[in-house]
Amino acid sequence: PVSIQTVVRDEDGKETDEKKWEQINKAQALWTRNKADISDEEYQEFYKHVSHDFADPLVWSHNRVEGKNDYTSLLYIPSKAPWDMMNRDHKSGLKLYVQRVFIMDDAEQFMPSYLRFVRGLIDSNDLPLNVSREILQDNKVTQSLRNACTKRVLTMLERMAKNDEEKYQSFWKEFGLVLKEGPAEDFANKEKIADLL
Repeated sequence: PVSIQTVVRDEDGKETDEKKWEQINKAQALWTRNKADISDEEYQEFYKHVSHDFADPLVWSHNRVEGKNDYTSLLYIPSKAPWDMMNRDHKSGLKLYVQRVFIMDDAEQFMPSYLRFVRGLIDSNDLPLNVSREILQDNKVTQSLRNACTKRVLTMLERMAKNDEEKYQSFWKEFGLVLKEGPAEDFANKEKIADLL
């Protein structure tokens, strides 16, 4: 925690000689908190911090999974496409945390390239803390997390298409071209992606 010394004021608003220490960074890792305790505004502010975007996200999904793999994911679909989205070589991906320790930005191993617009993070308890890119590529946990995150994003898009057509049209206008790459790239989810086209 970071604290600063502040001046104490009396009832009239005048400064006194008394000083008090006040904690200025009350932040806790948002994804570690219970979903019910987090407001939409907090999710939106966190998105802006993670993605360096000024606009609010279209939708997000916050999940804590325990079982075969133990992880937390916080995935956002932006409202506007980044300027370099059509560049397939551009590094993009989720922020990777292992046991709440930041490991890397742009961990592209957790999202297929047709979902390169997705922002957010994944915090896994099953990966080693000294993880490297090579370990991530050959790791069964990584593949399992990638499949789960991909299904989560496709489910978010299906719900949006079904429940909020106007919002989905906005999404399609921004990201439709990239999503069209999906059926050729991801045979396992070909049907789900085709339903979104």
